[in-house]
Amino acid sequence: MKNTFRIIALMTVLQANAAFAASGVEVSELGLAGWIFLGFLALIVALQFVPALIMIGSMLAGVFGKAKDHEGVKNN
Repeated sequence: MKNTFRIIALMTVLQANAAFAASGVEVSELGLAGWIFLGFLALIVALQFVPALIMIGSMLAGVFGKAKDHEGVKNN
């Protein structure tokens, strides 16, 4: 049992050394496929503004617009 704890402690220390040895200076470039994917996502977000602006304009026109006469509608 005592030997098992020593082995586990040794494995933990050796594993941690590999993580501490990493420089962290590496800069991973996105590449062409990554930029195309991000551009596609940006295009989707940008195109969603058009229907949103139309809907907001319609809602504001309905709230602040003049009430139309509804002569054809009769209360039953």
